[in-house]
Formats: sequence, C-alpha cells, structure tokens
Amino acid sequence: MLRTITLSLLLSVGIFLVGCETPALDKEQQYRKYSRIADINRRMMGHDIDALLLLDKPSSLTHYHIYLD
Repeated sequence: MLRTITLSLLLSVGIFLVGCETPALDKEQQYRKYSRIADINRRMMGHDIDALLLLDKPSSLTHYHIYLD
C-alpha cells in the first residue's frame, strides 16, 4: 500500500514538473513569443477601447453622407 502511494505520488510530481512546454525553445524564442503575445494583447485592448468609446467607425443610422478618411 505504501509502495503504491509513493509510486503514484512520484509519477504525479514528475508529470507536473515536465509540463506542456517543450525544451526546444531557447531564451530568444521565448522572448519573441511573449513579446508577440503582449503586442497582440495591446492591440486588442486598443480596439476594445475604441469600440467602447465609439471611435471605431461612424454610425450608419443617419441619412446624411458621412465622409471617411
């Protein structure tokens, strides 16, 4: 019984230590990956703020012509 518990504990700890990340990524690749994620999040936040403040596009609820830049 003790051997089974110890073995299952060691296997579960081993699985959590390995994780899902591959060891093939070096520091430069990890930096580029996290920089790309931060850039995408920054752009999405800007688009969300523009949509919230209604700065993204003019409304189409008017019968007057709206000039776009």
